[in-house]
Amino acid sequence: MQRLRALARKLRLLVPEDDAPRVSSRGRPLFSRFAAPHTFGPDLSLAEALVGVAGCLARIFGASALFAVWGGASAIAWNGIRNRFWRLAAEPPLLLLFLAALAGLMMAVTAVERSILSHR
Repeated sequence: MQRLRALARKLRLLVPEDDAPRVSSRGRPLFSRFAAPHTFGPDLSLAEALVGVAGCLARIFGASALFAVWGGASAIAWNGIRNRFWRLAAEPPLLLLFLAALAGLMMAVTAVERSILSHR
């Protein structure tokens, strides 16, 4: 039994304690108590909310269109390569280029959102 207690003490030393201060939600309004994404705060104006929703929709539809076009183009390129070695060698660059294009799309939408919101 003492071995188990000693082991439990050693294990407690390995786990860091939670030093985060506890924040009471009593003084805040009801809507600010919910764990909502940081871009959609409860105190957004109508214009800010519309820009945020338009940005989300642009990300969703843009990423879907990019995935569809990239997938079709990749399938055409894949079928055009007859050698198995070159087919496998073509996969990583196609994947990395897709991820770079997707990241560029996300950054572009964010930049447009910020530029629209900074003018207000």
